[in-house]
Amino acid sequence: MTALRFVPAAAAEAALDAGARDLDASLAGAESLEAGRLVRLATAGGRHLGLAVADPENGRLRVMATADEAFEELGPGFARARLATAAALRRVLGLAGPGAAYRLFHGAGDGLPGLAADALGEHLVIHVYSAALLPLARTLAEAALEHGFAGAILKHRARGAAARGEVAQEAVGKAAPERLVVHERGVSFETHPRGGLNVGLFTDMREHRHGLARFAAGARVLNGFAYTGTLSVVCARAGAASVTSVDLSAGVLRWARDNFARSGLDPADARWRFEAADCARFLQQARERGERFDLVLLDPPTFSAARDAAFSIERDYPALIARACAVLERGALLWLAANTRAVGLEGLAVKGTALARREVAVLEQGGLPPDHPTLPAQPADRYLQTLLLRVD
Repeated sequence: MTALRFVPAAAAEAALDAGARDLDASLAGAESLEAGRLVRLATAGGRHLGLAVADPENGRLRVMATADEAFEELGPGFARARLATAAALRRVLGLAGPGAAYRLFHGAGDGLPGLAADALGEHLVIHVYSAALLPLARTLAEAALEHGFAGAILKHRARGAAARGEVAQEAVGKAAPERLVVHERGVSFETHPRGGLNVGLFTDMREHRHGLARFAAGARVLNGFAYTGTLSVVCARAGAASVTSVDLSAGVLRWARDNFARSGLDPADARWRFEAADCARFLQQARERGERFDLVLLDPPTFSAARDAAFSIERDYPALIARACAVLERGALLWLAANTRAVGLEGLAVKGTALARREVAVLEQGGLPPDHPTLPAQPADRYLQTLLLRVD
């Protein structure tokens, strides 16, 4: 496609000069551009600013190449260059390797705004956040095959798709198996590359997942939103006295049991409990039973409309934190996570511990790992927040 010359409004030009790669289409005056339109950004005086793709679905101009890059189009050469640079960083980070799971490229931080990809062994799962970016995603998938991947799955995450549980998929190259075992710091986890929006392993949690081993030895651990049990497995491997994994879905808890077994941990061992229950209700019942824990992990969804267990992180997290405090021993640890740009986790923790009338100290705060780079000019991209508290 021939690029259309486009002169953005002054405010968008200033944002681009400051390092932004996701430009507000209304700020740029680009609302009328058709989806997927390749535009050559320029000043009124003719100075080249970069190449962008119009993404009206998200109200964005996605700047894929800047003025100091020699790309004339977003074809195979562009895709190969972006992948080579991204892969080089992951090699420096020590993440790449046979069967490894990690993020290969991450949006604007890797020069590919609106796109992200997780490597799962020899397969790649490419997350495409608008239909406008699907052609470029296909080009990247073909380049990934040249780079050594056996196949790629494109998952079109349309606006609002996560809330609806919808995802459109297409495969490039060799089809991925339904179940694929990957490795992360010597630990094996089962993934489902051809599943829905999530494959069973969140690469953005890697550093926090394995960091929990520092606190788990000898501890009674409760994992309140266990999902496939990856946090639970790490704690059990680290020598936890017991690990209780709670999730609404009995299906993902079966998956969690399989992950335990994969690490040589007998899921039938009485030390490892798997409870299909709403976390808030389980915490209330645990308090009434007099159960106590030394380490509680809470990583709830930002929003859930599950029947009889609807959850909104801003509305419901403080009360959940208070219930967790009620089952913690004095001096025990509470680890919290939130995937949201809109609400500060520390503020939610303050509200929750105040409700519980417990004093706390912040031991550690965290965010995205280094294979999820973000731009200083786009702080909203740094969505992950974690917090470790000592509860007195």
